[in-house]
Amino acid sequence: MDNRLVATVAVGLAAAAAGCSPPPAALGATTAKVTIDGKSTGDAHTVVCSQTGWMWNIKTPGEPTRLTAFLNTDGEVSVQSVDFRDLGGFTGTFWQGRVGEAEVTGHGGKFTITGSADGSFKDNPSNAVTATFRIEANC
Repeated sequence: MDNRLVATVAVGLAAAAAGCSPPPAALGATTAKVTIDGKSTGDAHTVVCSQTGWMWNIKTPGEPTRLTAFLNTDGEVSVQSVDFRDLGGFTGTFWQGRVGEAEVTGHGGKFTITGSADGSFKDNPSNAVTATFRIEANC
């Protein structure tokens, strides 16, 4: 009789612990539409969004990573950096206060990032350019 009671309590505790476990990441895999110099980079790209404190990271999964964007949501939302690696044939970077320009609108995981990044296109890698971009991410 005592064994059944212990087993019942153990099952109940296991069920309670499962119900109290932390929820899965609130920011899982989603998609983002990206244009560079006004041209679509194709179908919506799969992105993984994560948040640590006030900092959001939006990136394409896997290697090589083709898009990475960091946003600061402490106060007014701002773009910290955007990095493109052969996305739509463009490789380039925006860094706040250093390279290019960018701004972001939105909150709560829905962001539109627009701006310019310095880099080059795959068809002419020795020609340095400044390209405009637009990223619509729904994290």
